[in-house]
Amino acid sequence: MALPLRDDLAPRRFPWVTLALFAINVVVFLFVQPSAFQNPPEDYTAAETTRAVQATEFALRWGAVSCELHAGEPLAERPQQCDDGLGDPLPANKSVYLALLTCMFLHGSTAHLAGNMLFLWVFGNNVEDRLGPVRYLALYLLGGVAATLGYAAVNAHAAVPLIGASGAIAAVMGAYLVLFPRGRILTAIATAAFQVVYVPAAVVLVLFFVTQFLTPDNEVAWEAHVAGMVAGFLAALVLARLPSVRRRAELDRVDIALRRGAAF
Repeated sequence: MALPLRDDLAPRRFPWVTLALFAINVVVFLFVQPSAFQNPPEDYTAAETTRAVQATEFALRWGAVSCELHAGEPLAERPQQCDDGLGDPLPANKSVYLALLTCMFLHGSTAHLAGNMLFLWVFGNNVEDRLGPVRYLALYLLGGVAATLGYAAVNAHAAVPLIGASGAIAAVMGAYLVLFPRGRILTAIATAAFQVVYVPAAVVLVLFFVTQFLTPDNEVAWEAHVAGMVAGFLAALVLARLPSVRRRAELDRVDIALRRGAAF
């Protein structure tokens, strides 16, 4: 297992958008989502069962559901595109396409949130610095939508809610691979001996991409990770050609050369 901790590139400007996204995700998880997400029920008392039902209904209302996107109507309408076996309660009057946005700010557990926020902070601050806050926010949101649609494309009949920021963060990671391929990521590696070493960003990110196809856990939407990373990579190829982005890239190259004592 390899866990990125930070990179060796100091952003030139404070990453306000990354910090805001970080804060919004944490606030939503702690104060908007039902308590069962933070503290899962451990028994089957009436109170605990009620908490579990509230969490399920919340995820179905605000999470993105593949078959709903294909049908254009919520599960409560029992669309033919959705797998059978749907229980109750099913949220009525759901905005199916709004869920493409809201699902990006929900998380299934504390560990889910913590992992996503770590990846966001490691890779997001420098991508924001290079692209600028507006383009970075657009990349994040549109990349997250692309990730969800990618999952829906190969799971057309799935009736489970998709929640989490990992698709949007994967788009940021794809952009990082284009913009900072020579960066280095301080990474915790669990092998026979636990190590914390700097690893080239390209190695970390390509390894992350490849291992998504080997994910054994059916509860992990690896298709969304792949689609998000591809979307971010392609978007960054275009954005990197913009004059303002190219100027920032040149300034970064000068700074790196100065820090490393190189001649230029």
